[in-house]
Parts: sequence; C-alpha cells; structure tokens
Amino acid sequence: MTTPIFALVDCNNFYASCEKLFRPDLADTPVVVLSNNDGCVVARSKEAKKLGIKMGVPVFQVRDVLHKQGVVAFSSNYALYADMSQRVMSTLENLVPRVEVYSIDEAFLDLTGINYSLSLTEFGLQVRRIVHKHTGINVCVGIAPTKTLAKLANHAAKTWHKTGGVVDLTCTERQRKLLALLPVGEVWGIGGKLTKRLQQLGIDTALQLADAEPEFIRQHFSVVVERTVRELRGESCLALEQLAPTKKQIISSRAFGDRITDKQQMQEAISEYVSRACKKLRQEQQHAQHLTVFLRTSPFSDTDAPYSASKSIALDTPSSDTRVFLAKAMQLLEAL
Repeated sequence: MTTPIFALVDCNNFYASCEKLFRPDLADTPVVVLSNNDGCVVARSKEAKKLGIKMGVPVFQVRDVLHKQGVVAFSSNYALYADMSQRVMSTLENLVPRVEVYSIDEAFLDLTGINYSLSLTEFGLQVRRIVHKHTGINVCVGIAPTKTLAKLANHAAKTWHKTGGVVDLTCTERQRKLLALLPVGEVWGIGGKLTKRLQQLGIDTALQLADAEPEFIRQHFSVVVERTVRELRGESCLALEQLAPTKKQIISSRAFGDRITDKQQMQEAISEYVSRACKKLRQEQQHAQHLTVFLRTSPFSDTDAPYSASKSIALDTPSSDTRVFLAKAMQLLEAL
C-alpha cells in the first residue's frame, strides 16, 4: 500500500503581500491591512510583525505606533484577495493532480505516488519558485505523511528561515525532533482550552501528545483529539477533500472604526452585512431558514458599560432572497 504524502502550501502574510504586490515602492515598508470599517488589524507584513503589532488589535490602540513607525495601512480589499487566491490555486492545480483549497491562502496537495524525479524538498522549492513567478506571492511548503504533520512542517518552514521555506517531515526522526520543539498548542485543532487540559495531564509538547496512548486520549477528550494523536504518529486519518463541505452557517460581522450611535447608520450597516450573507448563500446554491442579529459594544472601551444583545427569527420557508432577510433583520433590530 502506498504511503500518503501531503504538502501544505501557505501564502506568506497574504493580505499584506497582495497590497505590496501592486505597490512595489513599499517592498521594505511595514504594512497592515484593516478590517471592514478599519476597526482592527487583520493582516501584517513581516516588517509590521517585527514592530510588535498584534493580530486583531483595535486600530485606536496602535494609531500612534503606526504613525511614528511609518506603517502604511490599507483598508481590506477582499475582491483583490479572492482574485489573487484564485491565481495561486490555479497555479498549484497545474503542478499536481489533486488539490484541496483549505482557505483563501492555504491548500493541501496530494503527492502520493507521484514521481517527479526530484526530492520532496526540491519539489517544494520548485513550487515556491513557480508560484512566485506566476503570481508574485511568496509561499512556504510543509511536506509530511499526514495533514496534521504537514501543518506543523509548514509552521517550521515559516518560523526558521534557514529551511528556505520548505520542510520535509516524511522522516520519522525529523518528525520527532520538530514535535519536541513545539508546544502542544501549535498542533492543528488544539485550541486554548484543550491546551490547558492537556497541560494538566503533563502534556506540554507536540511530541508528548504524539506519544500519548490514543485510547487514553479518546477516553479523556474525544475521537477528534485521538485522531490528531494518530496523525502526529504518522497515521493518515484525514483524506484530501477536493470539494469544500457545505457551510452550516454564514456569519457576516464587522468591527466599526468609530462608535455608531445613530439608528440609521446601524440600519445601513446591518443591511450591508445581510446582503453579503445572502450573496454567499446564493453562491453556494443554499437556502437558510434562521436569522440572528447581534450587537455588542467594544470590549476594549474603558468608558462604556459592556453591552451585548441578540435576537433570532425563523422563516416559514427557507430562502436566499436578500429582500426577505432584510425585512426580518430590520424587525430584529427594532426588538434589540
């Protein structure tokens, strides 16, 4: 039986890289991309990261830093990012037979049984060169016998520049060396709460998680975490998905750059977000029957009392009609 081999290709600082691509004068300048309404930082160039600007930080908290350090801020341009993503994914699809588009800036490649007359590391370097030549976007490549290990290999490729942007983890010895260096929280699917519970059991590194008995992990956590353990051991449990699964819900929410206290402004904002959500529904050829509108004050405010509220409603018949959902959204807003 042929051993599976996966490669994870991940674009570096994707949103910021897209903006720099059309502004070559900013090649060495720190750049950040802001969320809709310019409320928060959602992407940073490598230069901006070195300045200590954190992901998700509200713009008002770092406005002085942006000004003093000469950081160039861009409003998000999702049409541009989607177009550049399509170019990257099309390039990858010309290199290998099977590609899973995992996110706007990530894709898994199936390298199983493919003989390119190259070592896997050389193939990864070739992928980097071709993607950059065709799109101008820099990528890193992680290669491994499972998708979870490929994720960690990609993390290593981004973290340690001496790798040249490519890490091959098909060797068990190299897997264990890397897993010993990484905290358990770096493992794909292990979030903050799981990390704390694992640490309480004395599991602090990715290697300690890999060495845990799968049955013990399943008993104390879930079959999902057990599957992660098996993946860390080199047992492929996650197949390539060439068709994206249908979404069970669509969320359209934004942080505002300035406080909104006017009812009409809020109605206009909610109308825009409902329209976007309905557009996504139609793109996926889906219908929805439930609508929820939620509002909250900024968690970073020192002056306003915390406020959060939501209202939901069910439609008599599932729909993707923007007009139907707009009418219901206005009803819900009146009730908040």
